[in-house]
Amino acid sequence: MKKLLLSILCLTTFFLSAQTTKDIGGTVYDDTGNPLPGATIVEKGNSTNGVTSDFNGEFIITVNEDVKELEISYLGFETQTVQITNDNLSVSLKAEASQLDAVSIEGFASVASKARNRTQAIQTLPETTVAVNAATIEASGIDNIQSFTAQISNVTFTEAQQPGVNFLTVRGISQIRNAESPVAVVIDGMTLPDASAMNMSLYDIELLEFVKGPQGTLYGKNAIAGAVNIITKDPTNKNKTKVMLNAGNGGLFGAGISSSGAFVKNKFYYSINGRYSTFDGLINNTFLGQTVDFSDEVNIRAKLKYRFNPRWSATFVQDNFKIDAGGNYYVTKTDIFNPSIPVLADDDYSSEPFGDILGDSELSNSLSSLKIEGSLKRAKFQSVTSFNATRRYYIGENDYSQYAFSKVSQQSDSDTFSQEFRVTSNSSEDTKLNYTFGTLFQNSKRYLNTSTFLNNTYYQGGFTDASAENADYSTDPLVGNDDDNTIQTLAGFGFVDYKVTDKFTISAGVRVDYDKLTNDSRISDNSIENDITVWQPKFSLAYQFTDNVLAYANYGRGYRSGGFNSDETVKFGRTYEPEFTNNYEIGLKTSFLNNRIIFNNAFYRIDFENQQQYTFIPVTPAVLGIYNFEESEIVGFESEIKFKATNNLDFFASIGFNDGEIKKGTYNRLTNAAAFDYETNEEVDVSGNTSPFTIESTFQIGANANFELAERSTIGFNVNVDSRGTQYWDPLEEYKQDPYTLVNARVNLKLNKFGVTVWANNIFDTQFNTEFFPTAEFGFNNLRFPNTPTTVGIDLSYNF
Repeated sequence: MKKLLLSILCLTTFFLSAQTTKDIGGTVYDDTGNPLPGATIVEKGNSTNGVTSDFNGEFIITVNEDVKELEISYLGFETQTVQITNDNLSVSLKAEASQLDAVSIEGFASVASKARNRTQAIQTLPETTVAVNAATIEASGIDNIQSFTAQISNVTFTEAQQPGVNFLTVRGISQIRNAESPVAVVIDGMTLPDASAMNMSLYDIELLEFVKGPQGTLYGKNAIAGAVNIITKDPTNKNKTKVMLNAGNGGLFGAGISSSGAFVKNKFYYSINGRYSTFDGLINNTFLGQTVDFSDEVNIRAKLKYRFNPRWSATFVQDNFKIDAGGNYYVTKTDIFNPSIPVLADDDYSSEPFGDILGDSELSNSLSSLKIEGSLKRAKFQSVTSFNATRRYYIGENDYSQYAFSKVSQQSDSDTFSQEFRVTSNSSEDTKLNYTFGTLFQNSKRYLNTSTFLNNTYYQGGFTDASAENADYSTDPLVGNDDDNTIQTLAGFGFVDYKVTDKFTISAGVRVDYDKLTNDSRISDNSIENDITVWQPKFSLAYQFTDNVLAYANYGRGYRSGGFNSDETVKFGRTYEPEFTNNYEIGLKTSFLNNRIIFNNAFYRIDFENQQQYTFIPVTPAVLGIYNFEESEIVGFESEIKFKATNNLDFFASIGFNDGEIKKGTYNRLTNAAAFDYETNEEVDVSGNTSPFTIESTFQIGANANFELAERSTIGFNVNVDSRGTQYWDPLEEYKQDPYTLVNARVNLKLNKFGVTVWANNIFDTQFNTEFFPTAEFGFNNLRFPNTPTTVGIDLSYNF
């Protein structure tokens, strides 16, 4: 009995002692309401008990029950003592008067990265990463992924046919038409499952980063070339509203509003953003006398965040956009029936579209997500549940001429449910071991239909009248693709960093994906199932020679899933193989003159197995398909430098080179297509040729200047030059895009709460092809898709 009483007494004493501490959470802001990551929070009078704020300015500190005050400090701001009035605090720090000598020049502030699912300075991360914060995003006018990639070496983004048909190429690894993206796009921890959604506008962004190299270990399949990590701004206690108007040439007009605040302070927050823009277009159809690149776009994002206590929160996000636009305005030679006119050359920009059909397209995306986050004593837990629905459709020209033969439509839909769990260790400078473990379930249902509508007047009237004025297009189409695809994925992953010494870190991780693919084709009238288990390992070694010099070496295996074609043809089979890469990279990150110069370099080699390529058979209706090259290789180099010349002026430049080669591959070329024979072909060995879509070089250079006019009033200037080298369109190396250069500039004026920005894109009206179809092989003419001409405009904003 005495032992029992003693045990109860001990347990009671332990329980009571455990209740003598409390968790205090909060967020640290600057005096303009922006979060301050890296602020120091310590218990007043006990400097040994302290924490730092995370990327969102948030912190959790455990103190004794009787502690009444915290002390919060941040470099360049006044230290503040805060009363503990509840378990979730909101703290605003005031900037202190600069103690620097007038001639002293501050270096670049460290930009945080979330590439490995925890906050880490870019210069200490053993990955090739480009990250920009909210201030840089606004100053440089980044409003979509395309404008972001224009500032990154060996990365290009173009759009053809219609919104949603994207060609994002990273280190020579390109988007495949009607297939998977080479890059994972992640928004607040949720991966976009459909590549069409990359056309979204970017607004209210806190951090935007591009991580190169295979990122499948943490981001999943189809991150074979990298990942784009987008973190939107969290709502805060402080009520903030911003209204925007913009206008430009081509009938551009837009308006927007963003608002955030708290329903219940320190507990229940909201933010809502809305954008609308309309554009009449700048590219003319000379036959119809109308512009073809018109668009109307609506974007809405709503976010609700609830804090259960300092350690647990839930965030719901609803993100929608819809684009109604022109589409399919390809250009061909001026008269397809005139044999004296040669096929369209790859450098012939003399003609505008002149088809008899005004193309029309739609793209919409709806992303719903619920994120539950918990901060445990030694780790952070995250659950992300999401549902994404994408709809893409167009109808337009099929012969791209003034003659009325046929028109074509394509519908591409996807519905994807995802559930992911992650556990990530709490990290600090003293932590030797950091880790992330997680699991994912995803179910994706997709539909693809391509249909051709014939002109009855021509095809049923003796093949004589192909005039546009007498056209009578059938409402009963010929169907080329009509497929339902289902992809179920179950994955588990883990990644560990171990600091062997203060200077030497080893990282290792692996992801295992089990994919089950099902295809129901109405064209071939059969169903196919396939499954695959894929391991994606990743290893890295990093050595911090000094605080300013980091050397690293990486190996990673990339994976892009295979799939099904609607039918088997002489150019492609009923299925195509998954694409794998083995990636090897070594890099050196350096900074000089107190971070006034940042100079980073990387060398890499990518070995491909089953590199995927797109082609089609031009029967009526056309059948689209994907095939594989057995072996390919890309070797490349990248270099980036930033220089802060003064406190008001900085420069940046980057350069990249790629040498892409098909090591072992064949291409089946049709030899009698002019006689409508789509069976006779020759097998051409393309080994030794350049991989299609591999851009040989990129070069970016630019400058940012910012000057204070008065208190809270500034003027800024930004110039960006984006130069791109040769790119082959086909494995036979018969057609290519010659090098070209784009120049963009903007001037930003801020007058307290007002903002005015004047901008211009493609200032010198450079012409190039965003896509080129070498179709002379098929018995008809080549096609090109034109780029957007010079655009200029003005943006107005007001904050209150």
